[in-house]
Amino acid sequence: MAFLAPLWLSLAALAAIPVLLHLLRRNIGSRVEFPAVRYLQSAERESSRDVRARNLWLLLLRILIVILLSLAAAKPVWTRGVGTPRALAIVLDNSLSTTAIVGGAPVLDRLTAAARALRAASQSAERIWLITADGTVFTGPAAIDAALSRVIPLHGAGQLNAAVQSAITLAGTDGGAVAIITDGQKTAWERDLSRTTARIRVFAPALAAPPNGAILSAVAQPQWFAPRGALALTVRPVRDSTAYRIAIGGSTVARGVIVRAPGDSLATQRIPLVGAGSGWETLDVTLEPSGVGGDDRAVVPIVVGAAPAVREGAGEFVAAAVASLRETGRVRASGDVTVTIAPAAAVGALPALILPPADAGGVPAANAALARLGVPWRFGAEQRGAQLARANDDALRGDSAVRVSQWFPLVAQPDAIGDTIAEVGDAVWMVRGPRWIVLGSALAPTSTTFPVRAAFVPWLADAISNLATGSTAAHTVAPGATVAVPRGATALRSTDSTVRSSLTTATIAAPAIPGVYFWMRGAEVTGALGVQIEATEPQLARATSAELMAYFGTPDNVDVNADVAGFLGSVRQSGASQPIASPLLLLALLAVLAEAWLSGRFRTRGTADTSARIA
Repeated sequence: MAFLAPLWLSLAALAAIPVLLHLLRRNIGSRVEFPAVRYLQSAERESSRDVRARNLWLLLLRILIVILLSLAAAKPVWTRGVGTPRALAIVLDNSLSTTAIVGGAPVLDRLTAAARALRAASQSAERIWLITADGTVFTGPAAIDAALSRVIPLHGAGQLNAAVQSAITLAGTDGGAVAIITDGQKTAWERDLSRTTARIRVFAPALAAPPNGAILSAVAQPQWFAPRGALALTVRPVRDSTAYRIAIGGSTVARGVIVRAPGDSLATQRIPLVGAGSGWETLDVTLEPSGVGGDDRAVVPIVVGAAPAVREGAGEFVAAAVASLRETGRVRASGDVTVTIAPAAAVGALPALILPPADAGGVPAANAALARLGVPWRFGAEQRGAQLARANDDALRGDSAVRVSQWFPLVAQPDAIGDTIAEVGDAVWMVRGPRWIVLGSALAPTSTTFPVRAAFVPWLADAISNLATGSTAAHTVAPGATVAVPRGATALRSTDSTVRSSLTTATIAAPAIPGVYFWMRGAEVTGALGVQIEATEPQLARATSAELMAYFGTPDNVDVNADVAGFLGSVRQSGASQPIASPLLLLALLAVLAEAWLSGRFRTRGTADTSARIA
């Protein structure tokens, strides 16, 4: 017998209460000499044996009731032979790593065959589910058979941990079992799994991990190619080197070989490029095929066009930063697009990086300028005092030591749009909109340390690029990851102009297929989203049986098999258990009824005996 909730067995300690009450009852009262009732003593001695027997039966029944209730609460399960589980949840790992070719066939083919065999052997299961690595649940034999006939690999790691948790919730108790069919990829099972007493059966075939080359990171430097730029590429080559091809907008712009240094497992290279096309484009980099095909390609959103012009009037630090960007070709003195960096009152048109007035006296004029420009934010009352700016994510290029000594809190107007970049205390310090960025401090050391930080010039270059394109920077996420929807965005569109999602919520799940997607506000592109597979998914090293067992539980509730026959037998063994909480509750009810009947009978009989004696 096993218990699914053994902590409830501690309730059995309450069985001591009837015993304690019985002992205390025996000592109630004091001895009083009463000559008028001495004639009753002989009758009392004659009936004392019956009274003790009655009390003992009541005591035993009350103890039994408490013990039965505690056993039922602990959800006992009785093992009595081999049989199909009453409920069976099958978790099928169809993540990208299962596309690896081993023995001339994809690993996923072996896993699917094992799932079909298990489904065929589980005809008598009362309830059955199939859960794939992306968390999709199929219920019932017909739906499972149809799903197994058309299962395809995902484009990423999926959500295996969540899939197992769902399976435990569906079938992990009351005579159920969880069957996990996986390639045993080690990185897929490194996250913590909540401890469970559910019966878990794992099939992980003993397959050697094939050599696999993969792109681990591809970052455009900068995002705006004007038209020159670069790609920072990190790969795991199968050999000492691997060939790559880079295309922009469908046109090949570079080919080459990336070489791994002796003793290193990775190869990193910065590849200079010249952009092709104009506006938002897709930078596509591919390696020679190996191992898992989906990790040999990465796509990166970039903007191609002439460098924007900058008109600045915000002090010597901004002037020095703009001069350095002009020397590297990131900005120009004149051009088709001009970005203004100046206090609000001096900004004539968007796009612009808008700064506050020099003092509190200039706030009314600055707010009037914001209203004229259509910016739905206003400068609040001047604040002074040393404070630390708190950036959202890495909005300030990861600089977490920006200090502020003078600032004007930014106040949102009704129906305001904009993404908060940084805050000071509870106040918004920097906010970004479609073609504007508003900052609550002047870019001078007397107001903030930001212009003297190392992150300032790279941040300013990104800000100018984003303002020139009228968009926010591109973000890269894994397939299916939760993504915050930029304020004002109405749709997410793929590169082939297909609308992937109409946006009505604050967050969405990223598309399942890697690629470049664009945030839209009506017909206007406001930003980009790059979807790339997780860096851990190309790592094909397998976990050992001991590691899998330790991850899922203990030898008491987990069994790991590398062959299908042993796996099927193990699942059938898991079905040998039957819950017996209901019979225990029935016995407890019968004991309660017996105790009530005996108590009532004894009281009636005792009253009758007393009346007879008095008479």
